[in-house]
Amino acid sequence: MSRRLLKSSVFLIASALFAGLAQVPAFAATPSVWIQSASDHIFSSSGRPSAPVTGIALYAARNEIQAAQIAVRSTSDATGVSVVAGDLTGPGGASIPAADITVSSEYNHPNVNKPGAQTQNPPDGSSNYYDALIENTPSALAANYTQPYYYSVAVPTGQAPGTYSGTATVQSSLGNVSVPVTVTVYDVTVPPANRSTFRMNNWFTSAGWDYAGTELAIPLQYGVTMYDANWWKVIGNIAADHAKHRNNVIWADFQALLIPNSSEDANGNYTFGWATYDRFIQTFIDAGALQYIYQTPLIGGTYGSPQLHELQNVNGVLSHVRAPANTAAATTYLNTVFSALKAHLDSKCLDSTPVCAPGRRWSDVLYMSSVDEPTNIDTAQMAASNWLYDRYHAYFPGGMTNEAQYNIAPSDHQRLSTLTPVGNDTDFDANYGYYQSQRLAGKDLWLYDADHPLDNHLNRFISYPLAESRLIPLMESSVGAIGYLHWGWNYWVDPLDWNDYSKGFVTLDTFNYSNQVTASASSGNYMLVRPNKATYGIYDSVRSEAQLYGLQDYELLHQLSAVKPVTARALLNTLITNTTTYDTSGADIDQRHKQILDALVAPGGDASFPFTDDFSSGNDANWRHLNGSWSVTPGPAYVQSSTDTASWNVVSAVAGRAYQDAAASVDLQITGVNTADGGNSNWAGLTVHSLNPTDTDSGYLVAVRDNGGLFVYRSGTQLASTTVPGYTAGQLVHLRVVTRGSTIQVYANGTTPLLTVTDGSFPVGSIGLATGGASAKFANVRINPLVNPVEAAAVTVSSSYEADGWSAGAAVDGGTGSSSTSVGWSSALNSTAAHTEWITADLGAAKPLSRIDLFPRSDGANTGMGFPVDFTVQVSADGTNWTTVASVTGAPRPGAGAQSFPFATADVRYIKVTGTKLSTDQLGHYYMQLAEIQAAGGDLALGRPVSASSSVDDYGAGWVRPALTDGSVASDLGYSMGWSSRASTATGPEWATVDLGGVSPVSRVDLTARTDGANTGLGFPVDFTVQVSPDNVNWTTVVTRTGYPRPTTAVQSFTFPPVTARYVKVSGTKLSADQFGTYYLQLGEMSVRS
Repeated sequence: MSRRLLKSSVFLIASALFAGLAQVPAFAATPSVWIQSASDHIFSSSGRPSAPVTGIALYAARNEIQAAQIAVRSTSDATGVSVVAGDLTGPGGASIPAADITVSSEYNHPNVNKPGAQTQNPPDGSSNYYDALIENTPSALAANYTQPYYYSVAVPTGQAPGTYSGTATVQSSLGNVSVPVTVTVYDVTVPPANRSTFRMNNWFTSAGWDYAGTELAIPLQYGVTMYDANWWKVIGNIAADHAKHRNNVIWADFQALLIPNSSEDANGNYTFGWATYDRFIQTFIDAGALQYIYQTPLIGGTYGSPQLHELQNVNGVLSHVRAPANTAAATTYLNTVFSALKAHLDSKCLDSTPVCAPGRRWSDVLYMSSVDEPTNIDTAQMAASNWLYDRYHAYFPGGMTNEAQYNIAPSDHQRLSTLTPVGNDTDFDANYGYYQSQRLAGKDLWLYDADHPLDNHLNRFISYPLAESRLIPLMESSVGAIGYLHWGWNYWVDPLDWNDYSKGFVTLDTFNYSNQVTASASSGNYMLVRPNKATYGIYDSVRSEAQLYGLQDYELLHQLSAVKPVTARALLNTLITNTTTYDTSGADIDQRHKQILDALVAPGGDASFPFTDDFSSGNDANWRHLNGSWSVTPGPAYVQSSTDTASWNVVSAVAGRAYQDAAASVDLQITGVNTADGGNSNWAGLTVHSLNPTDTDSGYLVAVRDNGGLFVYRSGTQLASTTVPGYTAGQLVHLRVVTRGSTIQVYANGTTPLLTVTDGSFPVGSIGLATGGASAKFANVRINPLVNPVEAAAVTVSSSYEADGWSAGAAVDGGTGSSSTSVGWSSALNSTAAHTEWITADLGAAKPLSRIDLFPRSDGANTGMGFPVDFTVQVSADGTNWTTVASVTGAPRPGAGAQSFPFATADVRYIKVTGTKLSTDQLGHYYMQLAEIQAAGGDLALGRPVSASSSVDDYGAGWVRPALTDGSVASDLGYSMGWSSRASTATGPEWATVDLGGVSPVSRVDLTARTDGANTGLGFPVDFTVQVSPDNVNWTTVVTRTGYPRPTTAVQSFTFPPVTARYVKVSGTKLSADQFGTYYLQLGEMSVRS
């Protein structure tokens, strides 16, 4: 696209997880062979790892390609080196034949330009990088030189799910090395390229656009002439490659492709012949590549002098010319060509059917583009662009429009259906809220890369971490974008002067970069692929493959988002924190890819991540932040100490988790404000449902100003505001936000919502702590993803005392204790007659429940007062038909803590507690009082406290006791791994116990092993028991297992006759050892169900 701009947006989620850690055979003459992720660089100077992976393990959906790299290195020269792939055999005699496996040698390119500071340098510091994938022909290998081979498996759409195994053989004059291979195929299918959710637009050279390098690249590289048989052969191979790599937006200049078959007579009348255009478009349709047609920009020219690309009769030949834009003559011309274009495209269909289905005409899938990288200070260009779009829409009402934009140009955006900013800090990042607001208003969002962005932003430069090329589509997903544009797919020429094409072009040496004029020509900016001149075909690259895997990841993540949106967003958040902070490990992306597949086929519903942090751990390992000065201080509290307003995007977010319906609360105190910028209007609060964890301009910002203002903000728009009653500067505020569906309720120092907003723009996302121009203390963070569904339920009561911290809403505010602002609910006081009182909670929808917890008031000497003596607990699915699940008489005055009432699992929407005999106070007054009502069902262990025989408690790695019940079955290092006992040389015993919070009916315990790639199943006990107890003293064994095999990622379920218990313990009596001979008991997650 731009001469200036090289960009690339890579999104990932990986595919290849690698098998065990067996050592390479130590035969002196045999080459060393090891395996590496296909999304990580290997260099010729890379040495063999100390613990090399020696087997390939790939995980793939149907209609998906996945790969690994086989690295070969020897201490002596070798000849005849190549890799031979064998068939893979699977379940029921099914196979993946070697014909579906491609092995390529990787070409080591010298003289690679390394732009910016994000370069991943080879160990020897050279400018040599492997990129092109070439023929796997036997070749020589010099001593102490590493040669990678690219092993790629294409899984057919109809492949039977299951695990397929076989070998690949590294052959050489020094002997053969066998590499074990497994490919696990999931019962999931990636849609074909031309039915994708994502829109991938790699501009490629063919005809038109600049009418220079675009038309010269193929003829100069292949020695062909435009439109001769071999030129069409190249185009056909490009189409096939686009289909394979999911490049479904086809770059096609209709005017250039009209020239061979069209004419203009002496009177200016045009006769348009569409044969060449139709052949070009149909080539991509037939290849399975085309889903959209993208017209090349029609306006060029210089600053202040926009020029329209036109076709005119020049000396009897229809030719391309540039004429002034936005004139009467140009308007007449556009009316002519757009009218003809619309009529022709309306007559063409993407499908070979008698009747074209709605949305399937060529005219339905056309993008029009006026200018490449318009500048917002060129008013003539802006006016010409809008003029062109107005003429286009006169013939294509509602037609799609798009253009690559290097700087923000709102005056140009009104006519655009798609905004495609460069993904850098000055355009996209600096205007993130604006782009989100435009997306919410109905515009599509894409991102664009070229020779920018540089540093701390994703791009697909050769020297950048290879994983970036894969991450770009996932970054798009993380910001709500649906497409990606890069200009340089195969611009295989370099102009001597970018401002004057007439000076000529250099035919680039695309392999050795020996003759480029422009430095970025050898950076990967100009090309993602290279010409295979002998076959008129295409040499792919490790970057083109990584980009493909990212596009596949996007499609799979999209499928997961449709059924498990919280799981999908949480997995994405472990890779991408924001547009400048992301994971560049290909192996990590491989693991997320597998976890997405695992989640797609796993039974059950979406993930739920209850979370609490009182910061008593002394660290903030559970949090991620980009800006501000965050630290944990004694108290304990989480402090953001900066009042700097250079950035208003100061957020620390809960790491690796996501939320949909949830109640989030925090105690916060503003400790200082920037008096020079905002003063006491500056704020602190919560972010809710942010797309990226550290965003304030996606999702919702709910905050308190130091002047008492309370507001809800979304992407540049304040949705609601009020004041906190009685607020004084620096006051401690208990802020609580409850989201249910599209309703957001905001509470501050009370149990009555001060703000209620209805907005469904951001239904799922991260939760974080935020400040703007203020320093603040945060404490007692609690997030309930409505695991306790009673929180913030609608409450009706027989009577209520609404003062002094008592209110009906206080019985469902999530707090189990009594405080001055929320003691609980009390019936009306001063009644000296015995009577009945009741309270009913409406959960809004039926939930499977098996326990109700009633919490007495717990305010010192008054603890337990008002708790009913005789009462019933009833549940109902419809509010009419009630089932009594508890009937209590003569209950003594309780202490603090839950009074639990278990019952057989039932679908419950309404909960009613009726006091039929009330207790009296010292004055003889009858009343009924409860601090809180809660309910439990489903996974009874979720979010519950864990005790253990020993614990690593490595917060940085994610091995901590709370991680055993945090809802995360995906083991992600640095986020949530699960629980691990301390290392031991003994085989056991070790144990972990979960307190369910109250006696509950229990009949099943689910254990999930760690699920981090090659380590999956490590630490799972060989011999173990599951025990239950009502009191943590007297135990009953309900499960005994011996000789248990190392599990996969699948949940290990253990059922037993129903019992009533509060505590559940897993005891490993014989542990397994890791590869170093160390014994642990390790569990990724534990759940308990009735």
